[in-house]
Amino acid sequence: MFKLLNKKKNNKGFTFVELVIAIAILAILVGLLAPQYTKYVEKSRKAADASNMDEIVKVIKVFAADPDNDLPAGKYTVTIPSSSSGTTQVSNITNELKTELNSAIPKWASTTTKSKKWKSDGTASDITAEVEVNKDGGTSVNYGPDTSSFKTYMESKTANSSAATADGK
Repeated sequence: MFKLLNKKKNNKGFTFVELVIAIAILAILVGLLAPQYTKYVEKSRKAADASNMDEIVKVIKVFAADPDNDLPAGKYTVTIPSSSSGTTQVSNITNELKTELNSAIPKWASTTTKSKKWKSDGTASDITAEVEVNKDGGTSVNYGPDTSSFKTYMESKTANSSAATADGK
């Protein structure tokens, strides 16, 4: 009979102190990992913005290089706004180029920036690319505005891809 009463004293489980210690360790780990997670999220937002701009610029460059298309020589400025209130704009856009953009990138006009840190002071900003089309269909691209971190980001991305191509990677 006494053995049955003593059985309750042999409970297996966590004490309150052990539970508090486990929760404290988890809180410390979350505190250490949260800043890394936010950096990762911002980095992916910047990559998404660069990719969106790059795709629009590629469509313009391919359209200009195709001899079947008649894209007038000049400057075409692509502006992706920083908020959902605006729409992506391409200056001097022709109906044929607009049709090509719509078929290649169906929602290009509603694209907005994902990152909120394109200005040097870490705030939201519109991002732009100026595509200059020559009479022979050749193109050159200049990213801007000149004071933005977007220009620096795109130039470093282009330099890295050029170096990888030169190395044969």
